[in-house]
Amino acid sequence: MGIHINPFYLVLAALVCLLAYHVAYRLAVILRDPSLVYWGVGPLGMTAVTLRRPRALLRLSQFIYGAMAMASALYLTIFVARPAPVAGLARDGVTVALVVLAPVAVVTLVALAAQLRARRYPLWGEARVLSAAQRSLALGFLLFFTPLGRAFLHDRFNATPSEFIQIIRS
Repeated sequence: MGIHINPFYLVLAALVCLLAYHVAYRLAVILRDPSLVYWGVGPLGMTAVTLRRPRALLRLSQFIYGAMAMASALYLTIFVARPAPVAGLARDGVTVALVVLAPVAVVTLVALAAQLRARRYPLWGEARVLSAAQRSLALGFLLFFTPLGRAFLHDRFNATPSEFIQIIRS
């Protein structure tokens, strides 16, 4: 018996795995960063904007949570789901590790490269909040401000979240 690839399920499985990585990666910031100003949900995923550069431990937990979520989704879609996107794969430890860990490593390295690029030209504080809010609203995100975010908007811009969004849109 050879390997049979079902292209539709393979694309669907890849999207599910990438979504799992992205959501877990962002949830680590949303749930654990005390300097979170707002988070948003839109057609391109989730976003989270903080006032300060996150600690190294938080960055590490983002990568770990994302990798665990994607590895779980990969294992479930490739080896448990029926019909499988790739049928006929051996279920020995080496094949499972290769099929699960290789895509996780690639996606994690891309996310790490993006983080390193962002560190080269850091933007924090008011400028980060303004630029990220403008980009998020342009992409159709719904923004949810935290209590710290509402206090920040009141102190810096003397505005409520709805007034701030109206200012950004105009």
